[in-house]
Amino acid sequence: MTMRKFFVSVSVKTIAATSIISISAILGTPALAQQEVVDEATSEIVETLVDSEEVEDAEPIEAITAEDPDIPTDELELLLKPLMLDNMTAEADAWFLLLQEKTQEITDAEIEIIRQGGTSGASDAGKEQKVVEATELEVEQSTLIARLSTVLDALDEKGGDTVSYRQYMEAISGIQFNITDTEGLSLRFTTWLQSEEGGIRWGLNLLKFGGILLATVVIAPRAGKLANAALSRVPTISTLFRDFAVMVVKRSVLAAGGLLALAAIGVNLGPIVAVLGGASFVVAFALQSNLGNFASGLMLLVSKPFDVGDEVEVAGYWAFIDSISLANTKLKAFNGSIITLPNNSVWGGDIINYTHAKIRAISITINVKFSADLDKIKTIWMEIAAAHPDVLADPGPSLFPWNKSYDYCLSVGLKAWTPTDKYWPAYVDLLKSLQIQLPEAGIEFASPQQDRNIYQLSAQRDNDPTAELISASAG
Repeated sequence: MTMRKFFVSVSVKTIAATSIISISAILGTPALAQQEVVDEATSEIVETLVDSEEVEDAEPIEAITAEDPDIPTDELELLLKPLMLDNMTAEADAWFLLLQEKTQEITDAEIEIIRQGGTSGASDAGKEQKVVEATELEVEQSTLIARLSTVLDALDEKGGDTVSYRQYMEAISGIQFNITDTEGLSLRFTTWLQSEEGGIRWGLNLLKFGGILLATVVIAPRAGKLANAALSRVPTISTLFRDFAVMVVKRSVLAAGGLLALAAIGVNLGPIVAVLGGASFVVAFALQSNLGNFASGLMLLVSKPFDVGDEVEVAGYWAFIDSISLANTKLKAFNGSIITLPNNSVWGGDIINYTHAKIRAISITINVKFSADLDKIKTIWMEIAAAHPDVLADPGPSLFPWNKSYDYCLSVGLKAWTPTDKYWPAYVDLLKSLQIQLPEAGIEFASPQQDRNIYQLSAQRDNDPTAELISASAG
């Protein structure tokens, strides 16, 4: 192929040089200029010949990693890292040749086993020896396939073509057994278990896999406890965000442990990560309508407008915060029912937190007659508030009356402060005391009134049609 390209190149350049000389002669170019053109074309041809000789004399690239078929995988990966594409191709060819040779040895051994099985008087010991040899060769073949897979992965990363190699590996990876030969199957399995690259290696890998998983299961809860303890020392972090962070830490440790366990048994994590990345993209695309809920959930966790157990009013509901996740917020109503709201509804509306502070004001509004003694009401309220053990002296209780129309009643606002966790018991006690003591003090509660006025029409207007109509209506 190289020589053919060379001759084509030389021919093209020769034709081009001849054409240039011919054109120069036709145009009347001086002989000296023609000679310069000829010399230039000749020099290019000579340079091409020299380059071709260098190509023919160049030695083929030798593989450096296939000298030891039992080279550890991690060491092989390090040796492959600095190699260029041409060198990587040479390494793949070398390992591929070793695999072909090993596959041929296995084929010869299997043919020999079949022939001995069909030959009368064949020695059982000889047949068993051939079965053992074939099994050992298959174990060595598995080792070569694993090493060649490592080389091909590195070749893929550097832009090489590995399709034909992988098709061959897939074609020879299956092991065919004669299921009617029970003794042979038992011997193959026993030999595989006793081989270093077979049962022993896989046994050790399974021990590593189980040990890493067990350690991960033990470490994950402890990592969560450490994260919880660290975040608990930060007063500005809410319980919701702390619980979310602890959950993320636990699951991250479990995921990392699972990947390490797979890597310990020789599983290539690159395709797994690629599949997970593709799956996450598909899931995100399918659930794009819910991404707003996730974003709102993060904002709720970071900005912490409420915490677990807070009494809030959100999305038209007055309830207690039960829990929050990235997708939704759960409220616990006063009757014990659970209300689940998407985080978009919570974050996108008004949020009223009644229990965010350490103390909370009790506000009671009563309606009394307009002529009621406000000083007496204030005295009674101050006495009731001072007598309750959960009402704070600072800030102290207060009273504020108002009226919009000044017709039949006064609205009196009564306020007292109490610890947030004592709010509802204190509210009920104060309200009951007001119901008892205000009537005893002669304070009457006002009720809505409606006055009806009836006017007598004058006698002089008996002949008025309007008066007759009103009288008829009244009748």
